[in-house]
Amino acid sequence: MLTLALVAAMSVCAMAQRHEIGAVIGGLNGLSYKYWLSDNVAAQADLAVGLTAAPMGTQTGGAYTHVGTSSMYDFTLNPNLLYHYPMTTRIYLYTVGGVNLGMMSGIKNTNPNNILGKFGVNGTFGCAFNVTSAPVVLAFDFRPGYGLGFTGSSTAFFHFFDWKLGFAVRYQL
Repeated sequence: MLTLALVAAMSVCAMAQRHEIGAVIGGLNGLSYKYWLSDNVAAQADLAVGLTAAPMGTQTGGAYTHVGTSSMYDFTLNPNLLYHYPMTTRIYLYTVGGVNLGMMSGIKNTNPNNILGKFGVNGTFGCAFNVTSAPVVLAFDFRPGYGLGFTGSSTAFFHFFDWKLGFAVRYQL
């Protein structure tokens, strides 16, 4: 019985740093999950709500006229592939990037019922800290990106530069 308990404990310890789950706040506010593929490579996905400033305009006869910028609610799934550079045993830097998929809903200078889809790419640059007294990771990152937005009722696309700052707290499973 004691041997079975030790084997189970060692199995849990061996898997301890494969999964991280928690929350991200800042430019994106929501759930954050990270899965370690190897010692230096991880896949991270955030399902979050935020604000995006996107260009607004009108389209007449195929020509798009820019009339300003509008803040929009941003419902995003942001999967990223990250490469980690260990600085010490507890601090590491990470970079690479991912994609943005989601919806945007206007809140200023637009019809709030106009739901817009969006997709884009982003870079990710960040720093993470492993807390030694608990299985917790604190991370801060910057995600500049380029996106395309579209409406469901027409073929009009608009493009925007988007950037997010985020602070994440994740529990290691």
